[in-house]
Parts: sequence; C-alpha cells; structure tokens
Amino acid sequence: MKIYTVLTCEARNRQRLINKFLEKNIPLKKIALKGDEMRLRVEDRHLKQALEILRASGSEYSIESRGGAYIVRQTVLRYLSLALAAIAAIAFLIIMSGVCFSVDVKVDDPLVKSQIYGILEDAGVKKYSLKRNIDTRQLSLKISGDIEEVGFANCYFDGGALKIEIKKVHKVEESENYTKIVADRDCIVTRVLVYSGTAVVKEGDVVKAGDTLIEGYIDTAPDSEDNERLAVPARGEVYAQTSYSKNITLGSRAVEAEDTGNSRTFTDLYVFGKLIGKSKLPKYSQYRVVEERKTFGSLIPITAVTRTYYETRNVEIELSEAQIDGQISLACIELWQDIPEGAKVVDNYNFKKKVDNLYIIDIYYILEETVSKGE
Repeated sequence: MKIYTVLTCEARNRQRLINKFLEKNIPLKKIALKGDEMRLRVEDRHLKQALEILRASGSEYSIESRGGAYIVRQTVLRYLSLALAAIAAIAFLIIMSGVCFSVDVKVDDPLVKSQIYGILEDAGVKKYSLKRNIDTRQLSLKISGDIEEVGFANCYFDGGALKIEIKKVHKVEESENYTKIVADRDCIVTRVLVYSGTAVVKEGDVVKAGDTLIEGYIDTAPDSEDNERLAVPARGEVYAQTSYSKNITLGSRAVEAEDTGNSRTFTDLYVFGKLIGKSKLPKYSQYRVVEERKTFGSLIPITAVTRTYYETRNVEIELSEAQIDGQISLACIELWQDIPEGAKVVDNYNFKKKVDNLYIIDIYYILEETVSKGE
C-alpha cells in the first residue's frame, strides 16, 4: 500500500518544479492549484528527495500532513496498544474494501433491468460478494451482447458498490424524405458499415468535410438494363483516420532562482491557532522559505512555527532537453482532452525544430473515429 505526505508549495514556477520531480522519477498525486499555491501528494519513500528539490528550487513550502508510515511509527512508540488497535482497524478496512456491498443498476426500463438482474444472478453476482470474483469487463460484454435494447453497458466499482450503466441502441426514425450521409471532417476512410443505402466510398479513400459517404438508394440490378433504383433511408457508420494537432513555442532560455548564501530564521508561537506577538520578515527583495511546525502540550497546545528565509536571485539558464520534454508532455495532456470519447488512438508523434532562440514543436494524434453525419 502506497503512503503519501501532503505538501503545499509556491506555484509560480510550477512547470519547472514538476519537471524536476519527473527528472527524479518522483510520481505526484492529486495536484491542485489555488492562486499562487500548489498542493500535491508525494509517496513517503520519495519525501526526503522531494524536500531537497523544493529547497534547491527556492520554492516556499510547508508540510500539511505527514504520511501514514510516519504517523504509525510515532503512534507505536508512544501508544503501543492504540497502534495495535489501529493496525487491526486498518486490516479490517482493507478486507472490507474488497467486498461488494450493493448492486446499483441505473436503468429506467423495468424489462431491461429485470434482464440485467437475471444475467447477474447467472454470474453469481450479489451483495457481499468478493470484488475479485466479479469480472466487470465480462459482465459489460454479456449485458451488451445478450440484451437487444442495450447498445453499450458499463460495469464498474464505485467504492463498495457495483454500478451498472447502459446506453440504449440508437434507433434512427424513418423519414419520408430519404437523405444521404456525409463526412463531417477531412479524413481517410478505414471502414464502412452500411445498414441501409449504398456506400459511395471505400477503405483508403481520402474525403473532405461535406463529401457524400452513403447515398439513400439501392439498385435492384446494378449491372442490368432492368435496374431499378429505389429510395431508402441512408443508414450506416463510416470510420476514418483523423488527426488532432497542437503547436507550442518555447524560448531557448529560462529564468530560475538560486540561493545567494544569506539566510535568516524566525520562530513564531501560536496558542489555539492565534499568533503570539508579531511575525518577522527578512529584508530580502527575493527569497524562498522553509517552514517547520512542532506542537507541544495537550491541554493547551502550543505550536512553534520556524521559518527559514533564504535570499535568492534570478539567473538565466539554457532550457534543458528534460524541460522541453516536460512541456511536450503537458501539451500532449492538453491535446488529449480534445479527443472525442470513443475514438481509438492509432498513432502519435511530434516534430521539434529550433529557429534562432525558439523551439517550435508540432504534436499530432492520429485517431480512428466515426465521421458520418446525416443530411
């Protein structure tokens, strides 16, 4: 089980800071931004290295809560009996986390809901079953394949609850005026599924947005003089390769803060969260701060907050390959948000070139998705 420590630090140079963590193979969890602050979680085994990075980067930080390993160690040393009870409680929770306590079928149609419960019963899925004995993927396939009204079933665990959500088969209503299906973007056709009508494109065809893909007619005898063309609804799906791209431009040099060697340390006392006296600040125009907290007393808790201010100055550095790769990774994540649901990623690549003092980077994702639209 991974155990984390919660840190809060400055977010003004968050990208550079995240890149430094990535360079050291330190994974970050639950990153949240609030104004000029960034809140994140670091595994206990990486905590010492993470604090060294924060100090070296000149980022002000504080430890909001220590990881479970630290707390358990201190608790065992001070209150052995309580520690044993806590361990037993944790073991109980771990065991209970592997149990399915409820089954929630989110379906309005009572007939479909009844069919789903029948499939669950046949598969031996019920309340208080062990999660490891429930294959949600196979359940999804079984429900989608066996129930005609279900187009897609999604089975997943939300805590101790098994959730089942479905999308019904989309039925195209017939219209007296049959139309055609056209491409909604530029693409290269990969698959054509015709349910009704005649396909006018095939695999490998390059089409533009607005080009016709499926016509609303069928020929009774295409190669005969007796051929009769009948109007029918144009129905079908056309899959094609599409591309999504993003361009980023980076300067070849960056500015970062470094320590001058000067520092000042001040300690403030708090009683019930109220500051005693007045906080002091060093007369530095630019600095980073390292904060440590200690609490004494039980009836009247007194918290000592020691802040060490390190004077810093800005220096210009050459942008490293790791920093460039970090920016590319962030841009890829942003581009990923634009990819439509249900699309399949076929390939991805990027081009990087340097012009004068700039890096110009083009990122591409090649997808397979449906591009058909009725008119």
